[in-house]
Amino acid sequence: MKNIVQKTTSLLLLTAVLFACKPEVKVAPDSFTVTGTIKGLDTEYMSRSYKDEEGNRVSDSIFVENGKFTYTAKIKDAEHIVFWPYVESTIKRTGNGYYPVKSSQFAFLASPGDYIEFKGEVTDFVDAYPSGTPANNDLAIINREIFPLMNQAINMQLERNKLEDTDPLFEVLTDSMTLLNDKVDALKKEFVETHPKSKAAVWYLSDMMVRSQVTQDEAIEIFKTFDKGLADYTYYQAVAQRVEGIESTLEGKIIPNFVSNATPNGETFELYSLKGKYVLVDFWGVWCGPCVEEMPLVKEYQEKYKDQLTILGINSGDSMEKMINFLKENNYEWQQVLAQNETEDLVLKYNVAGFPTKFILDPDGRIINRFVGSTVEAFDVLDELLSQ
Repeated sequence: MKNIVQKTTSLLLLTAVLFACKPEVKVAPDSFTVTGTIKGLDTEYMSRSYKDEEGNRVSDSIFVENGKFTYTAKIKDAEHIVFWPYVESTIKRTGNGYYPVKSSQFAFLASPGDYIEFKGEVTDFVDAYPSGTPANNDLAIINREIFPLMNQAINMQLERNKLEDTDPLFEVLTDSMTLLNDKVDALKKEFVETHPKSKAAVWYLSDMMVRSQVTQDEAIEIFKTFDKGLADYTYYQAVAQRVEGIESTLEGKIIPNFVSNATPNGETFELYSLKGKYVLVDFWGVWCGPCVEEMPLVKEYQEKYKDQLTILGINSGDSMEKMINFLKENNYEWQQVLAQNETEDLVLKYNVAGFPTKFILDPDGRIINRFVGSTVEAFDVLDELLSQ
């Protein structure tokens, strides 16, 4: 009996020593590291796309060997990051393009000092999820539920694309896709409602607001339940700005002011300097096809009502250089600012959730109308206001 006790004690001590000797992974406080060994990750590299400090879109390669990868990068604030794996089975091709579905990405939340590990496999989607921090442990909970459903829905979309809309299977697939997508939205909503202390829930609410997957009233009520201990988290602040923007940009409200040096000539611009005329505020981007299509009409109305109307373009998603080059090439000469400046993000401030978005302001700065998406109707309103 004594020998058994001694052997058991020795085994426990040896186990404790082994765990104590396990090397601790250290990550620089201004960086993050993500790693994984993933079955089915049959690719030489993955890619990550992001903006550099000048606002230019750049891409990093994450090299893969025998399904293993490790990537370290600098980071200033919390960020939701995705890697595209370039495994053919995960690419949902349609014609000459593809559907950028989330279930075909490695998705995680990174903050300075984070060490994140992926586990899982790649089949016809990325059935692999992050761990290592509370934010990623929570993110894995919801993504593990919804990624398989997203994958089913997009596979049905690909099948439906092969059919004529008169085929009886077309309607069956359409209904099935709708059910799956509705279930995904319901699961995300349930997740953000039941995880008030989770950084992953905050990020998901911010993403759902951008995609109009919750109503404005629902978003406000959910936000009120979040733990105030998250107040310093980047995505909590983003949601807070959107919630404030919902309430301050209702039709009939005086639009909030802003001051910015993010202008083509570097001079300071203030929104309230435009009071005295009607104003068309146009949120746009070079990358946004509908925005670019409407800009000749914006120019036409600038000239048509030059004594009564002022145009303000607010660009989101482009570098200053790219915006300036585009404006010069097309001879668009109205006032422009970048949405992202040193002190605030105007997309969040004005709760812009789709591009283009246009506001029509009266000479006192009061919001007459707000238009999202295809905003041709805005020009009919301008005619009604200004052609009298």
